[in-house]
Amino acid sequence: MSRSWWQGLFVIVAVAAASVLTLISLRDFQRESVPPENRPIQSHIAGYVSSNACRACHPGNYASWHASFHRTMTQVATPESLPPDMDKLELAFNGREYKAERRGDKFFVRTRPENGSYAEPQQVVLVTGSHNLQILWLDTGEGRTLQQFPFGYIVADKMWAPVTETFLIPPNVKEYYSTGAWNGACMDCHVTQGQSRFVAGNKWDSQVAEFGIACEACHSEGREHIEGNRNPFRRFKIHLTTKSDPTVTNPASLKGPESGLACGQCHSVWAFNGMADKIDFNRYGAVFRPGAGDLSQRFVVQPNAPDHTEQKDFIRRTEPDFFQNRFWGDGMIRVTGREFNAVQASPCFRGGEFSCISCHEMHLDSPGQTDAKTWARTAQLKPKMDSDSACLQCHKDMTARLVAHTHHSAESSGSRCYNCHMPRTTFGLLHAMRSHQVSSPTVHESIAYGRPNACNLCHLDQTVGWAAQHLHAWYNQPVPELSEDDQAIAAGVQWILKGDAGQRALIAWGMGWESAQKIAGRDWLYPYLIYTLTDSYAAVRFDAWKSLRTLPGFSDFSFTYTAPDAALGEAATRAYEKWLGEVRNVNARYRPETAIDSDGRFRKDVFQRLRSARDEKPIFLAE
Repeated sequence: MSRSWWQGLFVIVAVAAASVLTLISLRDFQRESVPPENRPIQSHIAGYVSSNACRACHPGNYASWHASFHRTMTQVATPESLPPDMDKLELAFNGREYKAERRGDKFFVRTRPENGSYAEPQQVVLVTGSHNLQILWLDTGEGRTLQQFPFGYIVADKMWAPVTETFLIPPNVKEYYSTGAWNGACMDCHVTQGQSRFVAGNKWDSQVAEFGIACEACHSEGREHIEGNRNPFRRFKIHLTTKSDPTVTNPASLKGPESGLACGQCHSVWAFNGMADKIDFNRYGAVFRPGAGDLSQRFVVQPNAPDHTEQKDFIRRTEPDFFQNRFWGDGMIRVTGREFNAVQASPCFRGGEFSCISCHEMHLDSPGQTDAKTWARTAQLKPKMDSDSACLQCHKDMTARLVAHTHHSAESSGSRCYNCHMPRTTFGLLHAMRSHQVSSPTVHESIAYGRPNACNLCHLDQTVGWAAQHLHAWYNQPVPELSEDDQAIAAGVQWILKGDAGQRALIAWGMGWESAQKIAGRDWLYPYLIYTLTDSYAAVRFDAWKSLRTLPGFSDFSFTYTAPDAALGEAATRAYEKWLGEVRNVNARYRPETAIDSDGRFRKDVFQRLRSARDEKPIFLAE
């Protein structure tokens, strides 16, 4: 017999074996044990079969997804999914004490008010997040309604902190999520095809196709795909042709807008078209399926776009701070997790090819890709997409004229595309992140909207006026009218002293950025970061501490950023004395723009004037 005959037989046998394994997966999915009644459950939502049913035929893709943080976005609480040493946990906050205990593989929390007794234990039933921050959810005795445990676990630092102090929100806010908030809001984007299923009062009967973000979130329901491909000849025919399988969606084969929307169904600020759509969404889940051109019951909110004016006017009337809490004044997104708003607003998007997967990939598909663990921890980037290659894959002509375009040496951080066109002006999860809206730096954005411009995010020690002059000389940008401070005081100093909490958080993080330290110098950063350890916003204090630890002499500096005000002041005093007595370079020279005198102390008149002018409006960045 010919070799091709044996090859064909092998393919048929392999396909048949995969079909058998798929049937086993489906059978296992259908033979779940009796579900618990005190938490949301994975249920038999029409058409959905869960990621286990994909594993047999797509083991490689299953393995890379399984290694990703999408999978662990929401998990059932188990000893493996929860933070370590849960059974030893004892915490106190806002007049209450909390004590965890373990019973077999289950964990419970008891709460005791001040001068009171411990209440009945509440089971820890779900956990959200696993990469940066983990938040626990407790049963309530009200069906599948959940209550948030008021502490979050910061993974990198292995520390617990009140949830209200892991977000950039006003210090007087002590409760972040109300009972039932997970059911009514969080599950919209933290599970695959969630159905909130409101019952009455504060009771929910929430169900999901799968916890976490799984295969069917991006590829749509799998049942039709599996049933259609039980026929090995159909599979073989599709395999031998370039025709895609119509029973499943592959975002990589879609045009940019549709591909991006597969991510944007979660990674965007969206709103409902109307109350009927909201009720339908909460009861039956999203109508949107990957590959569609819009979100159906919902729309992506772009504040200054001409669409959905009636809905956006309703939002402005009923929630006046909605846009301020999510966007800069010109409509650019300022909170993390909403990257599709930025991608959609980018000029690159208008060409129809640019999308999330221009730089990221959902599986380890690209040649030269790293190991799964590193890939997951580096935002699932394709190889070299953390470099200029991300932009040069389209802007190929820029390679030969890079220096002429950037006016920086080729090896300088000022010649890195990302640093100028995607600077870190969004914030969330306690750190600054790159904007995903491709733009060019201007001084106007800083003066009119308060957003730190890319030039001064590197050149923290230079003035806004300095940036304006260079942008005018290099790119013929008009020089706007500038205040005396904009011409005399470093932009970084102004933002850290008189900026609002959002600006202060970005600069507190930015002062720890290695590229900025190399360009702007390190010596003058110490007193500003030490002073910011006492900021009224916990998130700002956290970033000041993390940045301070990047400076020589402070790598092991201990600090409890959630401590009471008196303890914060004592820590700042201890840090300042350490700097003056042990660390300060006595030969350091401080640029006058930094408002530091020759002894390394604040110029008192400038410091007090800027500090008294601080923008104290409440900032609540709604991640």
